[in-house]
Amino acid sequence: MPNITFARVDHRLIHGQVITKWSKIAAAQKILIVDDVLAQDSFMVDIYKMAAPSGVDVDIKSAEDTARAYQADDLGSGNVFLLFKSIQTARKAMDAGLELKTLQLGGVPAEAGRKIVFQAVALNDVDVADLTHMADAGCQITLQVVPEEAGMTLADALKKYNS
Repeated sequence: MPNITFARVDHRLIHGQVITKWSKIAAAQKILIVDDVLAQDSFMVDIYKMAAPSGVDVDIKSAEDTARAYQADDLGSGNVFLLFKSIQTARKAMDAGLELKTLQLGGVPAEAGRKIVFQAVALNDVDVADLTHMADAGCQITLQVVPEEAGMTLADALKKYNS
């Protein structure tokens, strides 16, 4: 099995210093972007591959393909950084058989119908249900934007959401 060293939800996916810092913390040789729509767009796949830090391979798969590859021990070797565009995609991959021990929320946009619970993380009722489901399945979920700043537990985020 590959060593999944980091899993993060960030709608911006591969971007600037943040992803460079997190990929170094993850000691990743590979970033696997998990997104059903992006996996079907060969042009954007090429763009994201070019945006990766030097020496880090990038692959893009759908949630179900990621879970199947994980179950078949076919995600590759070395340290893998999983990057999800949305909470729903992370849950879909978990429900399909991907084992996630930890998940970090780092960029969930403040769109209509969402409540900001942490810097750069806004949730709605669907997100809360999905996160609770994943936590109940054994995934430890935290919120953190950049490594230099303190994070927040899911429990604290849910308290803020429900206040």
